[in-house]
This record gives sequence, structure tokens and C-alpha cells, in this order.
Amino acid sequence: MSTLFESALPSCQDADAKPSPALIMPPKVLESRDGAPQRKRLALSFDATGESKYIEVSRNDVLMLIENKASSLVARENTMLGNNDTEEVPSGPRTRMKSERVPMDIPAIHMRDLRKLDAIFSVSNEPSITVRHQVVLVNCDPIRAVVLRDRCLVFLPDGADSVIHQLTTSFADHLEDACTAFEFAAIEAILATICRVLSKSCDDIIPKSSESLDKMAKNDAMLSELENLRENKNSMSALESQVAGMRRMLMAFLDNEEDLRMLYLTKLYEEPKLAHDLFSFDTDEVESFFEMYLQDIYGSQTRVSLMVNNVLNTESIVMLKLDSKRNFLLSIDLSLTVLSTLIAVPTFVVGGFGMNLDSYLQEVEGIFWIIFSFCIVFVAVGYSYVINFLQDQGVNMSWSY
Repeated sequence: MSTLFESALPSCQDADAKPSPALIMPPKVLESRDGAPQRKRLALSFDATGESKYIEVSRNDVLMLIENKASSLVARENTMLGNNDTEEVPSGPRTRMKSERVPMDIPAIHMRDLRKLDAIFSVSNEPSITVRHQVVLVNCDPIRAVVLRDRCLVFLPDGADSVIHQLTTSFADHLEDACTAFEFAAIEAILATICRVLSKSCDDIIPKSSESLDKMAKNDAMLSELENLRENKNSMSALESQVAGMRRMLMAFLDNEEDLRMLYLTKLYEEPKLAHDLFSFDTDEVESFFEMYLQDIYGSQTRVSLMVNNVLNTESIVMLKLDSKRNFLLSIDLSLTVLSTLIAVPTFVVGGFGMNLDSYLQEVEGIFWIIFSFCIVFVAVGYSYVINFLQDQGVNMSWSY
């Protein structure tokens, strides 16, 4: 198997040791096919036995490999047609399609399909699974893979050592079942790894957010937790978008009858005539594991959505508490303003009597106590009247919080 692959990729170089994260080149190093020399990109290659190794491969090398696999299928089909021209296409029960069978051709791979695996050429980070003739292209961050009927090339970003370990373990686990076609085991291993990565992200973010929420619920004066909560909220929003994209991708793929049947790379290779009548066999096997991982993704999405809602609710409660405190301070400020305004009137009277002019009132017996009492009564009565008036208008003037 390794010999066949190396013959299809004459310029590939094996790496015996596991490279450091710095050696794993990002997708942007791939250049266009037109004119510019192709730069190699490090990829993790899995064979049908689950063995993995690192190779350096360009986008042209991948295209040549896929075309060689497709051409071998065409040669096999021509040989089988030459040996038995009268053999009928096998038919089987159909569970989901009710329309008549229509002969169709599976689209061939193009360079533009491979460009979608490069982040620099991607319009968005929306996950996708693209099925072409004898190849499946998986574009689900952080994994971008090319799945053939007997080999899988996985391109990973920088610092993905933990993902590599999980992916290698997942391939070994899913390839133990000899009855499962390699392409299904590879796709299932990739989906299982992505689900574990998303679940781990949930396990990392949700406890931090819960801790911040608990601290703010116990002590609303800890405004420093708002910054931590904001960072966690941004992380959860990004995770929620990624999980929702995976769920949309799986649901759309389950609704696409043609793509489900084109996933059977091994079956179509062993029975080439089925390629012209894709609706002659069932897709229960591929549907079952897609639905299984769809439920897993939905569980992660539910966890993240609930925590995002809890964060929003906590933010609303904190803002209500802050609004209540602000209103309390405003009521105190209004009370002091009213009191200061009323005190200004006696101050004016005192200032008038304090002028160095002869008013003859100083000769009146008891005039000091009369003016002094008037000033005190005026302030007390005026303050009481204004406060009662504001309370009648619905303004809370209480000093108790």
C-alpha cells in the first residue's frame, strides 16, 4: 500500500520523527498552481491499516494522487464492462428516495476544490464535507483532510499536538472493524476527534464562566469579574458558532441523497456500474454514524447555549443591581440638593442682617430668636413639603437601600 502511494507522489518526503508544532506549516503557505512553484506542506498520512506517518506534499501532488485513484476506477470499470457487457446493474431496496432512478455522473475533483482546504482561499470558516469522484474533502477546523478509499491525508494547524494524538488514537479504534470501509472509518475518526475537541473546549470554558457567575451572584461589588466574564462570553460565542456550523453541515449532508451515496468510495470502486445508478443501494450505514455524531454535536451546542443564556441573565441581573444603586445615589443627591436650596434662603436672610448698616431692628426685643426660629422652621417645613410632593409623584426619596 505504501509503495503504491509513494509512486503516485514522487516528490513526497517521509519524516521518521514526529515534528514540533513549529514545523507544521499553516494552510497559507500553499500557493496557486498557476506559474508559482509549489511549496510543500506537512501532512499526516493514514493507510488502510491505521498506520500513520508524516509526509511533505503539495496541492499538485494531492491532485495527482486523486486523479490516479479515479483513473484506476475507470480502467477497472472498462475491464468489467468488456468482460460482461450484458450484466445488469444490481438493484436494492430504497428507503428514502421515492423518485425514479436517474443515471448520473459523479463530479470529478478540481483544483478549486482543493483550494477550499486552505484558510487563505476560504470565504468563511463554515465546516463542509465535499464529495468528488473517489475522494472526500473534509474541511472542519481544526482538521482539514483528504479521504480516499485506502488512504487519508490530514492537514493540521500549528500547535495541534493534542489533536494529532487524539486523531491517531481515533483512527486506530475505528479501523479495528474490518467490515467497515476505510473511507467511513476515516470520516468517523475525524468526526469523533472534532467532537472530542469541541467537548474539551466546552469543559474548559464552561467551568470558568460558572465560577465568574457564582462570584458575581454572591458579591455584586466584584466588578473586576465583569472583564473575565466578557472574555469567557466571547470564547463561548466563538465556540457556539463553530458547533452550530458543524451541526448545520451534518444536517445538510444527511439531507443530500447524492452525497451520501457518493461517500461509498470502496463500494463504487468494487462495483463501478453503481456510479451510474447511485440510488440502487441504501445508505443506512453512513446515515447511522452521521446521526450519532449529530446528536453528540447537538449535546455540545445545548451546553454552550445554556451557559451563554446564563451569562446573559447574570449580566442583566448585575445591570439591574447597578441601576438600583445608581437610582439610590440619585435620590440621595436630589435630597441634598433640595436641602441645600432651602438653606440658601436663611443664608440670604443672615447675610442681610450681617451687613454693617443700621436697620434699627436690633433694638427690638427678642428679634434674634424670632429670625433664628424662622430660618429653622422654613428649612424643615420646606424640605418636608418638597419630599412629600416628589413621593406623591412616584419618586422614591427613601435613604434606605
